[in-house]
Amino acid sequence: MTKTLGAISKRNKNTELEITITDRLLTLVIPGVRLELDCETIGTAKASLSLYYFKDIIQSWNTLKFECTINDNTITIGVTTVNAQTTFFENDSILRSIKLPINYTDWHLLQLEHRGFTPEEILFNKLDYELYCAKRNLRSRIRKTKEILGVYGVTSAEIEDVVQRKITI
Repeated sequence: MTKTLGAISKRNKNTELEITITDRLLTLVIPGVRLELDCETIGTAKASLSLYYFKDIIQSWNTLKFECTINDNTITIGVTTVNAQTTFFENDSILRSIKLPINYTDWHLLQLEHRGFTPEEILFNKLDYELYCAKRNLRSRIRKTKEILGVYGVTSAEIEDVVQRKITI
């Protein structure tokens, strides 16, 4: 999965790995990549932690099989326990994985709410701050565009309308 991101950089070093465990299936998701693996499971859960931290733990493992236990806010892989955002499926408020391209932009982030993702799903995938920044950037860009095109009678409302139509596509 890390090979698809290329060399570690400021942009990808904090990539979050979403781990979903359902009946006999382990699903690993990062922006642009979804990997499903058969496994033995007891129960269902979802966890989120740093992709590169998870990679370091897995690479230090000597065998093909290992046991992973998800508890409240921790994941234990073999003898290593790490802090992670975790949940157990009591309802489906964070059940869906957020599918983003590898080089996602503000436009992709702004579409999340229009695609029906809940605030819990966005928060769980640690995209809440990025979405906040995307909204802030949009407001700034609309203001700049209004300054440039205002001399032609273009209003902020017209610019916002065009952008909203593009986001909801």
